[in-house]
Amino acid sequence: MVSEEKVEDNEILGGLEEAGLSKYESSVYYNLLGKGMVSATEIAYCSTVPRTKIYAILKKLERKKLVLVNYQKPLMCRSVSPNEAFNDILSKHENKVNGLRKTVLHLQQINEEGLRNKGIEEKKYFVLNQFSTINKIIDLVKKSKESIDAMINPWGNNLLVHSKDELVKTIIDGIKVRIIFDNKCEFDDKILPNAIEKKYSKITTNIFIFDNYHILILDNSGTKSALIYSNEILLSIIKNQFNELWNDNEKNMLKISDSTR
Repeated sequence: MVSEEKVEDNEILGGLEEAGLSKYESSVYYNLLGKGMVSATEIAYCSTVPRTKIYAILKKLERKKLVLVNYQKPLMCRSVSPNEAFNDILSKHENKVNGLRKTVLHLQQINEEGLRNKGIEEKKYFVLNQFSTINKIIDLVKKSKESIDAMINPWGNNLLVHSKDELVKTIIDGIKVRIIFDNKCEFDDKILPNAIEKKYSKITTNIFIFDNYHILILDNSGTKSALIYSNEILLSIIKNQFNELWNDNEKNMLKISDSTR
C-alpha cells in the first residue's frame, strides 16, 4: 500500500516535471530543499541519481537558477528558495495561459460569427441514460426554487415516483407543482403527493420543466433523455404547449360540470 507521504512526493515531482524539469532534475531539486549546503555525492545518494550524472544535472539546474553550486572540492550545492527559483517559470506559464485564453476567445468569436452568418445559434444539451435521468429528476426537484411543470405518460410517471419524497419537501417549501398526466396514469396518481395540481389529457411525450429554465425531455423508448438549459425558443414553445393544454383541460372540466347540473 502506497503511503500518503509517497503519493504527495510523486505529485510534487510530477508538478516539477510539468514545469519543465527532467525527472532527474526534479528529484535533485526536491531532495535539496531544506538541507542547506550539501555535497554532490550526498545529493546523488538522496535523489537516487547516478553519481556519473549528478554533476551534469547540477549544472543544468544552475543554468535554470534553481541551485547554487560551489565548485571547490568537494563540490557543494544548495537549492534556491522556491519562490525565487520559480518566479520566472511561473511568469512564462502565466503568459502562455493568457495567450492561450486570447487565442480560444478569438477562435470562439470566429465560430460564433460563422454560425451567425449562416443563421445558426449553437446550444448545449446533455443526453442521459435511464439511471442518470432518475437521479437528475430527483436532483432538479430538490433544487427547484419556484415551479415544476410536467406532461407525463405512464413511463414518465414511473420515473417521477422515484422523487416522491423530494416532491413532498418541495411542496412544503411552497414550490408550485403542476402535472398533466396521460389518461392512462389515473390509477397511479395516488402514489404522488395530493398537493400536486393534477390534470389529465392525452400525453405522448414526457416533458419536465423546472423553474422555467431546465427542460428534460424523455425519448419514446424510455431509455434516454435530453437535458436542455434555458433555450428561449424551445422553452417558450413548450411552456405555451403546457399552458394551452392546462387551460383547455380546465375549460373542458367546467363544461362537464355545467352539463351535469
